[in-house]
Amino acid sequence: MTVSGCEHKDEACLLESLTAELNKIDTDLYQECSVTYEDLVHLSAVFAHFPSMLESRTTGGHEQSLNTLIEKLYRDGCDHTVLLPTKVVVGRAFMVAKFNYLGFLRQLADRFDRLAPHRDELQKRWEYTIFSLLIEDVYQAIIEREPGYYDPAIRREAAVDLIHYWDNRFDRTATDYASEIVDLWRVRKRIVPVFGTMLGTMELMKLSSLLSNRWQRFLEAYATEKSVVEAIEEFVFGLTYEQIEAVRAVMRADNRSVITRDALQEFLAPDESPDTIASVDPRDMYRFYQRRAHATEHRALANRPGPRRTLEENLLVFLIADKHAAKRLSRTGHAQR
Repeated sequence: MTVSGCEHKDEACLLESLTAELNKIDTDLYQECSVTYEDLVHLSAVFAHFPSMLESRTTGGHEQSLNTLIEKLYRDGCDHTVLLPTKVVVGRAFMVAKFNYLGFLRQLADRFDRLAPHRDELQKRWEYTIFSLLIEDVYQAIIEREPGYYDPAIRREAAVDLIHYWDNRFDRTATDYASEIVDLWRVRKRIVPVFGTMLGTMELMKLSSLLSNRWQRFLEAYATEKSVVEAIEEFVFGLTYEQIEAVRAVMRADNRSVITRDALQEFLAPDESPDTIASVDPRDMYRFYQRRAHATEHRALANRPGPRRTLEENLLVFLIADKHAAKRLSRTGHAQR
């Protein structure tokens, strides 16, 4: 289904083994899956047929290059289908179709015991597919910030990175930063907040114990920056800044030092509850990110307190800046020698 070496072989072997078992269980389901798989193969081939977005060329008298595409992203944004290269649109369509296909197979693995041995690997690949779409939204948030919000080098690096990501849909090593964000989401999916004192200490410790040194450096760098701490609290609690502040206010008024998950619901509106993202379906994480991202936009428009950037955007900017700092240090060291 994919076009990248070992990853392609591993995935092909997984799907081949699974569908071979399915053929022994239900031939109709096997035929349905086989047809869908072939459609995905064809869609993958269509994607691969388009020229690289990293190459310069002239079409219809118009120059197309990496720089012209970056300028287009600055001007038009990253989410307007008719304004983007066709390869981007085809790649997204493929990833959505693949996500739905893997989700269907994951449901079958729950339904049939013979498919159960494939459950964990299917889950992992199902999650990665939706996370690979979601990471685009994090890049988009950086690129679409108004000029001057970020150092131009940071904004350009985000744009270049996203274009590399679009151009190499099936290569998990296409960018330096995406894996860090994906790991953050994967770990968070497996942590259920306990709330307690509403300080988030236990949740953050669990999260940090499972993440890389780059995450630890990020925490050290922003430990005292209020807006980043607030974004982290939203992430670990599954609540918006406004909900967290409301709960803390009630706790202070009632002289409570701790709160349980059941008691928490008493303090929230009837239609509100902590985001539950520990379910099998990784679309919950997509909704979780979108809810927090929309809240940052609303705060900025209304000039209300609270984080103006998601944790993911803060982390991605840190990773990009960290790489730039390392490059500058390396160049300085070479120059001195």
